[in-house]
Amino acid sequence: MTKIVTIKAQQKWEYYFESRKTETALLKSLNDLGQQGWELIDVLYHKDIKGIMTWTGIMKRPSIPQPPQGDEGSPNLTRAAPLDKNGAPSGQPKGFDLSGEEFQIKDE
Repeated sequence: MTKIVTIKAQQKWEYYFESRKTETALLKSLNDLGQQGWELIDVLYHKDIKGIMTWTGIMKRPSIPQPPQGDEGSPNLTRAAPLDKNGAPSGQPKGFDLSGEEFQIKDE
């Protein structure tokens, strides 16, 4: 009897918390965040740093991979060199004949 092991990619999450003084204000914020894909995972009613009772909602959503730093999300495009009258790139190095089935080096 053989055993089959299935390996799945682990889901990555990003987390966010929202604090409000009243339940009503927190509920409005949570509804707005829910429309953006955030899922409520916990609510805390606690004293904040100033000693004021505060509602805090903790949310999560699947993490979206970010492009590497310095990349504004635009694809890396390179413009092709124009073709000469023979259909070969005009920027082709001198001394090479790249036409035909065999490639040969030309003496210049």
